[in-house]
Amino acid sequence: MQAYPSASMPRSARLVLAALLLGVVGYGATTLPGSAGSASSALGHWLYPSLMLTAAGMVATRAWSRREERWAWALIAAGMLIPAVRNFLYPAFGTLNELRPLWLCFYPLLFAGLLLLLRARLTRLPVALWLDALIAGSAVGAVAAVAFGPYGAATSAAPLTVMLALAFPVGDVLLLSVASCALSALGWRTDRRWALLLAGFVLYAVADVLFMFAVADGSYSRGTWFDALRPAAALLLAVASWSGSGRSLPHRSSGLRTNGVPQLVGTATLVGLLVLGNGAALPRFAVALAVLGLIAVTARFALSFREVSRLADSHVHATTDDLTLLPNRRAMSAALTAASFEYADNARTNGPPAGPGLLLLDLDRFKGINDFLGHHVGDELLCQVAERLARSVAPEHLLARVGGDEFAVLLAPGIDPPTAEAVAARIVEALGEPYDLKGITVNVEASVGIALCPQHCRQPDDLLQCADIAMYLAKGSPVRIAMYDSVQDSHLVDERQAVEELRTAMATGQLVCHYQPKIRADDGRLHSVEALVRWQHPARGLLMPSYFLHHAERGGLMRPLATTVLNVALRQARTWREHGLDMTVAVNLSVTNLLDVDLVDHIGDLLRTHDVPAASLILEITEGVLTSDGTRSRSVVRALQDLGIKLSIDDFGTGWSSLARLQEMTVDELKLDGVFVAQVTEDSRSIAIVRSTVALAHSLGAALVAEGVEDLETLNALRAYGCDVTQGFVHCPPLPADEFDRWLSASESAREVQNLRPVESALESNPG
Repeated sequence: MQAYPSASMPRSARLVLAALLLGVVGYGATTLPGSAGSASSALGHWLYPSLMLTAAGMVATRAWSRREERWAWALIAAGMLIPAVRNFLYPAFGTLNELRPLWLCFYPLLFAGLLLLLRARLTRLPVALWLDALIAGSAVGAVAAVAFGPYGAATSAAPLTVMLALAFPVGDVLLLSVASCALSALGWRTDRRWALLLAGFVLYAVADVLFMFAVADGSYSRGTWFDALRPAAALLLAVASWSGSGRSLPHRSSGLRTNGVPQLVGTATLVGLLVLGNGAALPRFAVALAVLGLIAVTARFALSFREVSRLADSHVHATTDDLTLLPNRRAMSAALTAASFEYADNARTNGPPAGPGLLLLDLDRFKGINDFLGHHVGDELLCQVAERLARSVAPEHLLARVGGDEFAVLLAPGIDPPTAEAVAARIVEALGEPYDLKGITVNVEASVGIALCPQHCRQPDDLLQCADIAMYLAKGSPVRIAMYDSVQDSHLVDERQAVEELRTAMATGQLVCHYQPKIRADDGRLHSVEALVRWQHPARGLLMPSYFLHHAERGGLMRPLATTVLNVALRQARTWREHGLDMTVAVNLSVTNLLDVDLVDHIGDLLRTHDVPAASLILEITEGVLTSDGTRSRSVVRALQDLGIKLSIDDFGTGWSSLARLQEMTVDELKLDGVFVAQVTEDSRSIAIVRSTVALAHSLGAALVAEGVEDLETLNALRAYGCDVTQGFVHCPPLPADEFDRWLSASESAREVQNLRPVESALESNPG
């Protein structure tokens, strides 16, 4: 991580700190052995408190000038003022003992300031940090008790003097423990101020230890060389206060790499003291500190074990799909990366190795099921798919869910193309069986793309991309399986580009409707109009549905496409109504649209938005809808009819099993497919089909619509056989709205439409 300075250091602060550095160097020169003299001594006595006061003043200025961490630096500045005040008061008291209690206030103030600094950097102070500080402090304290014990026993100084002298290293140990553990937790690259603080506390500690030794043997006098360490330490604290701070970090679990040093060093030190000292030879205080430290070590290791277990659980959770409990995309990516390293190692040592393969599959029409039957049904489908895949894939292969409805199988190294295709075929067969989804039976097919290394890519990391291309190719294959083919890459790019262009077309109004009239056979009056979608492509001109409908199906765009067409058609219907013409508009819906659980509410909202009555809308659904899911289809049809919308079965006679469905649902129209209409004047079997279909429609209470009527002879024959409505080029080709309005005004059939005459003048005065 990197540091993020909150503010740059002002030029005035840099100048003062530079002057302070020169002062520290100058004071250090006065303490050197060869610099003794009255002038040098006087300068040193004056310079020492001045340096300490200046350093404290710089920290205080930092606290006052910036709101960030103000109280932390204010406490540190207050603590740093104490040595300066102590040296100003020293001539009045003439002895150290009376001033040492004042000096000891230095430690709690700095300790509190450090905790506030740490609290600003970590949103929560972890227990591990406190334990690490306790371990480090106990270890250093125990060593100090062992090392300094003989001096305390041999000193001629008063016991209170020795105790006060020992208090300084103990305070330094606390500061060092907090600073070192904070630096270990945060990292010096994240916040370099803690490195400066730690260096300053080290200098304080060295000065205090040497001071304690000198006090113990009675050799201390003011102005010794180690006294110069304290102004240097104060300078480091002042520089730290003006250095850039880092961002606030959330609490993070720290493993052995981050905070293991205090545990290992502390444990080795404490155990070493107890073993080498043989227990009885150690001072009681040292033994107590060692025992306390070992208790903290035990607690810290227990906490570390819990953190490791939690990290292991987190790793499993992070690499497992919550829904299917299969490995997820992260796990598959890690496996591919590991396979790439292994493949590269084998290539270096043994020559070109046999690499792994990858199967990538997705469920066709899953998006429609998920959106239209509900997410709970989609989730149940995914769980059942995962179970079937787990039974179909051998244990040596890795099965994972890598996307919403995408699954991947990492095949073991050395697999050949026929074996990979056999695995894919077994998967397609297993997933092709019907699914019982909470009372709804659906059929879902899977498309499987296969990629092998090194046949199709240089390293396993590229398998996923190659398999994705192959999977897209599989969607156009009769067997729903495709091996990666680099030649097909360019065609696939064109396919995906077409999907994105279609998405843009819907968003920018490039999709338009052309309108073709449906004429009553008995009197030639206008029955309704069918809205037929066209794509007004900016570069390719007018495109027919045959060009882009399969792109919409593959790209999961059938729902927004239906919404776009309904919006355009209903907007035009409202325009006609505003001109006084009550026009009924027919719009086509696909199987995918009819399975939409929100379809009824959505169409109801559109009718209200455009202020068009439901009776003015006919929804034409293909005959295949009747065989896709009878339960769902019947419920949707009933709900749409409850709104007042008319239903028409389009392309009737080209599907299968629809008669059984017609027995169970009511429709308003049967629309005879043009393949039968085209032969009605010359083929006896076509005549029989037309007559029987007319009779079937009338017996069901539905109208029979014949589409694709191209000439008058066919039109007259259909009228003779009892067709109710005809549609085709014999009347009018599909036209844009403005051209259809002109045709409506001019045609003989239009003049016979009820309520047309009041509209005619409006259309002529306001064409289009």
